[in-house]
Amino acid sequence: MNCLIIIILSLMVIAPFIAAFKIEWGIYLRSTCRLNTKENEVVLTFDDGPDNENLPELLDLLDKKSVKSTFFFIGKSIRENPEMVIRTNLAGHNIGIHTYTHAPMLPFYSVKRLAQEVYMTKHLIKSIINKDVILFRPPFGVTNPNISYVVYRAKLKSIGWNIRSFDTVSNSDDKVVARISKRLKPGSIILLHSNIKGAARLAAKVIDEVRGKGYKIVNL
Repeated sequence: MNCLIIIILSLMVIAPFIAAFKIEWGIYLRSTCRLNTKENEVVLTFDDGPDNENLPELLDLLDKKSVKSTFFFIGKSIRENPEMVIRTNLAGHNIGIHTYTHAPMLPFYSVKRLAQEVYMTKHLIKSIINKDVILFRPPFGVTNPNISYVVYRAKLKSIGWNIRSFDTVSNSDDKVVARISKRLKPGSIILLHSNIKGAARLAAKVIDEVRGKGYKIVNL
């Protein structure tokens, strides 16, 4: 009996922690992690920009491939590269909020501090492109009650993913493409990054692979 109680108590402690890292579970925050469709359609999303080193080439590539995507930008990078926000918007891509600092400890911030992260980024984007942003992606895909409260109060729509490419840690484009290809299904939302070296090169390979398997790339 004591062992059963210990197991139950352990699960009560561990389960909420695990749920915070499982955005697809929607325990704390309901997020769109896959389009509700049976059509062979997928979405490309890019995190952690904007920068003026890798993003320009990526935008050129997407234009050449006639692909529209969604970019989740970090506020401090927006302030450093406002011209890239303008260019991304003019190219017809969606722009979303990825908080102001994307700090490692951000999921543990208070409601007040999280609200500052979100609203600063939201207002900064609007000041540049004169658009109200409604899309939000939690840094690291971590959710909790504080993040949920801020997102709902700000009337934002949380966007997750069901294919994580791990492009920031892989040293092989082919492995990233293979990982994505193996997990493709109708409505998949693919997570990539726009600020990594070779982002355009990798995106080109992903687009060719996705289309080669009969999928159409759509935007959110």
